[in-house]
Amino acid sequence: MNRLERFVRWVTGETGEPGKPRATGGAGGARGIRESFEEAASAPGPAVLAGSRTGNPGEARPSGLPPVENDATAYGVAVEEAQVAPGARYWRVRRVHHLTPEENGGRHHIFIEALTPDGQRAFQSQARITWEGGEQTVTIDKPLGEPGANFPMWKWQVCAVEMLGLPSDRVRNLHTAHPDEPNPDGSQSGNTLFHHSFLVEFQETVAPGLEAGAIQGRVKGGQAGVRVELLRGEAILAAVIADEEGRFAFQDVPPGSYTLHAGGTNQPVIVEAGKTTDVVLALTPPRDSIIEGTVRNGEGLILRLVQEGKVLVEGPLGASGAFRLKGLGPGDYFVQVLRPGETDPVAMAGPISVDGSNRRQVDLTAPAPPPSPGQEHISPLVHYLLFPPGDRPESQVLLTLLAPVIAEQGLAFGFQPREAAQAQEVTLVGGPELIPAAVEEELRQAGVSVRRLSGSPEEILAGMDW
Repeated sequence: MNRLERFVRWVTGETGEPGKPRATGGAGGARGIRESFEEAASAPGPAVLAGSRTGNPGEARPSGLPPVENDATAYGVAVEEAQVAPGARYWRVRRVHHLTPEENGGRHHIFIEALTPDGQRAFQSQARITWEGGEQTVTIDKPLGEPGANFPMWKWQVCAVEMLGLPSDRVRNLHTAHPDEPNPDGSQSGNTLFHHSFLVEFQETVAPGLEAGAIQGRVKGGQAGVRVELLRGEAILAAVIADEEGRFAFQDVPPGSYTLHAGGTNQPVIVEAGKTTDVVLALTPPRDSIIEGTVRNGEGLILRLVQEGKVLVEGPLGASGAFRLKGLGPGDYFVQVLRPGETDPVAMAGPISVDGSNRRQVDLTAPAPPPSPGQEHISPLVHYLLFPPGDRPESQVLLTLLAPVIAEQGLAFGFQPREAAQAQEVTLVGGPELIPAAVEEELRQAGVSVRRLSGSPEEILAGMDW
């Protein structure tokens, strides 16, 4: 077994050779190094590294927390406590150990371990080592089975170590300038001048003095499965997923001011000692819906968007009559078209329901503009016969049958609804199956007088009695 394995076995409580009795008594198992360390690191409660040596206990803290286990005081190593308010989270030093000659094996390192409140390794947490004229940050990222991070010290370097991210206790006066520690038989050991190492163990802790509280609540206006985060400042302390009814909870929350964040909404919350704070977290609904379309004959008219009787937007339409209303939240809307200076709409659509993220298409037809004064009875087309589309066989039959009447009376005729809309009166030649009812409605909306001749060709001919 090499020196590193001996050190790891000491950390995990297996100080002897595999299969031999432990130094503390009892039979040593045949577990592997990684297995024994993972088992110890996952154990709940303060005794995270089971079987660790007692050493020389430190002074009990006035806070009532367990005393710091520091057997390195004889080497001048001291622990400076962080100054934190009751209920605050901070990094507490649990243990400082000067490695024995057998554990050290001639190295000159600071070995660092960092634990979560429940005793798991705090992966990706960081520690800062400082010395006169310099500093270095290390990350707790080593595999389970060895200390979370290490830092080699050079001759005459006097170091201090503390954790980052939260207030932290600080261990100072770590150095290698200690005398040789020979073996009992006088031979050289693993601890000689400039070859001394230390283990420093931190754990995230809540400063005692105030009983923790809790937060429980419900997300309003969101979907099941929304993520709710608990923040202090910009740091995310915890996160939960709301259930199907939007309920969520955070337990063991130290007293203080926090922020709840979900779905783009932030809400402050204050937690009092020993109390549960009830919260309704109302999410801000999305406002990404769009209502768009075209108003036929809309040039120069006013388009208005109305919700619950309140005018939200209005403005003139361009020559194309196209419009696009965006940034709409969930709800029902009405689109109105008005002539300038008038209050009654000439065309309207609604209610139009949107959900805050969808798109709706709305097309309207406004009546054709009235003729200018003095021009009321002047029109290039007085009476127009609108036939079905010219490529339909029915159109050819009807046109052939009615040609003598058309020629005799000098009637205008064609196949385009847009052209027919310019006449004062339009006769639709054919039933709805040939000329859709929508065309008839558009013509009426344009202010045209419309009648329809339908039935057999003979019946249509008989209907032309003007």
